Amino acid sequence: MNIQNVNNTLGAKTPDNSPQATKTNLQTTTHAAPNSEDKVTLSSSVKGLEQQAKVSSVDNSVRIEELKQAIKDGSYQVDSEKVAMKLIETELLLAGA
Repeated sequence: MNIQNVNNTLGAKTPDNSPQATKTNLQTTTHAAPNSEDKVTLSSSVKGLEQQAKVSSVDNSVRIEELKQAIKDGSYQVDSEKVAMKLIETELLLAGA
């Protein structure tokens, strides 16, 4: 989007010291082709993760309910070292290392 010729003179005084009305002149243009389509391309590592997620049929509903209850009653403890290690593993996986 291209915005040109913006003139905002809010509160400006004319030579006779009377308030001048606000003037705004906006001209917008877009440079998108008609019927253009956006495209998203996934890297091979993300495609691999996507395939693994599709074939994985693990039912975590019991574990999820246990975690919800632990959070609710205040007994859930975060292992910050474990979280940090998993974040590093994920970054390495996504970086292809």
